[in-house]
Amino acid sequence: MSNFFSSTIINKIKKTESEVFKKKNFLGSDEIKTLLEYLRNLKNKSVGESKLVDREESTKIFFDFNQSEFLQKLKIKIEDQIGEFFVNDFQPHIITTRFPLRLHVDTGKNPNDIIYKNVVVPLEIIYDLEKDFYKPPNTVIFKNKWYDRSALLTKQTSSNYDFIIKDIDNKFVDIVNIHDLKEKIKNVNKGTFSYGDKKFIINDKFKEYIDNLSKTKRYNARTDKHIVNNNDFKKSDYEKYMTHQPYEDCQSLEIDKIIDWEVGSLMTWDRSRIHCSDNFLINNVVSKTCLAMFTSKNKT
Repeated sequence: MSNFFSSTIINKIKKTESEVFKKKNFLGSDEIKTLLEYLRNLKNKSVGESKLVDREESTKIFFDFNQSEFLQKLKIKIEDQIGEFFVNDFQPHIITTRFPLRLHVDTGKNPNDIIYKNVVVPLEIIYDLEKDFYKPPNTVIFKNKWYDRSALLTKQTSSNYDFIIKDIDNKFVDIVNIHDLKEKIKNVNKGTFSYGDKKFIINDKFKEYIDNLSKTKRYNARTDKHIVNNNDFKKSDYEKYMTHQPYEDCQSLEIDKIIDWEVGSLMTWDRSRIHCSDNFLINNVVSKTCLAMFTSKNKT
């Protein structure tokens, strides 16, 4: 794998790297309530496309720390734990995920950035209380590091027009190229449509949604360059955590830490670390919401 960052930048990045970190009870219930109400109110005000990305699998609401005194104090509180940081190429946000995040790395797109820490603060977990059991979600951090640009790591590569959408059975499906689906349904009026081994209900609303998705491009590149050897991923770990994506995508990877989600905790790891969500759906989690941001040590 050719490095996106120069050797000089990589050396500077490595000097900031450390172990996975978690601090329990970082935010209290009142602070969580204030944060969620403030940011979700931004969504309800339709503050603009740059502030909101709303898709079937997830909703992101972006913000700036300078928007309010509460957010300014929140930044200071985080810096008390991890040191001074900057946020450069991807705004801080809260993200509600309804489909587990797959293998990826948040290294950004700027080769001159001294990338620092991923910061995640769980804010809300919604369970399916009608089920017999439910367990908190986890974030899976791998020992493997990545010094290329931000990427979704999979053997099913494409040109960054991949999206997760729901099929006729209300199950999430990975569409590798949304433009191909858009073209296939162009002349379909209404009814059931088969796309590979998946089926979708075609109507005006569905066509409009696919058309809107086709006008955007995913932030992460889609690549399989993380696979650097023939080492198989541990099957028991795959069955426990990773069944939301193909087993072959996990080749070469080795788990370092499993961080269980506790609402109000602060979780950080190096931005060079490959990571993903566990398959929280099998543990009857309907959705989870967290504050997330990608920090840097320099201002670019």
